[in-house]
Amino acid sequence: MGTTAGLNMRGPARERHQEDGDLVARFRAGDGAAFDQLVLAHQERVVRLVYRLLGRPEEVDDVVQEVFLSVLVNLKRFRGECRFSTWLTRIVLNKCRSHGRWRLRRLRLLLWGARNKALPAAEPESEGDPSAPAAEDVRRTVEQLSAKYREPVVLRYFEDLSIPEIGEALGISANAVEVRLTRARQKLKRMLGTRFGE
Repeated sequence: MGTTAGLNMRGPARERHQEDGDLVARFRAGDGAAFDQLVLAHQERVVRLVYRLLGRPEEVDDVVQEVFLSVLVNLKRFRGECRFSTWLTRIVLNKCRSHGRWRLRRLRLLLWGARNKALPAAEPESEGDPSAPAAEDVRRTVEQLSAKYREPVVLRYFEDLSIPEIGEALGISANAVEVRLTRARQKLKRMLGTRFGE
C-alpha cells in the first residue's frame, strides 16, 4: 500500500498485512469479491473483539454487522496510512462505544418508563465455563471498567497487540497506553483482590 506500516512485522503478520493491502487495492479497483475475502480474513477476530468489549453475546452480531457495513462504506477512502487491521480495530472501538451509549440511553428510558411499575427480575447471567471460575471473574471484572481502561486491557491482554499498536488504534501515545494499563491493573487488583497478579 506504499506505506511503512508493515516494515517492522515478520512472518504471518507481514503476510496478512500484504494480503490486506492487495485486497484493498483490488476493491478500490472495482473487485467486489475482494471485500468478501477481507471479511472472511478478519471476521473471527472482529467477533471476538466485539464480544470482549461489550461482554454481551446477544449484541455481538448486530455490532459486527455495523462494523463491516462501515468498512464497506468507507473502504474506498482508506489510504493505507496505517495497517488495515489497525483501521478495522478503530472502527470496532467506535461501533462498540456508540453501541454502549445507545444501550445506556435505552436503559435510562426503560427505568424512566418503569418508575411507577415493578421491574421484571433480571435473568441470571451465564456462569461461563465452570472449570475456569477465576478467568470468568477476570472477564466479568474487565467488563466493569470504563471504556478508557477496558479498551487497552482487551487489546493488550486478550488480543495481544503491542503498546504502539494499541496507541495507534486508540489515537493516543504509547506512554498514555502504558499509563492507562497501569491504572487498569491497579483497579482490577482492587476489584478482584489477591486473585489478580501482574
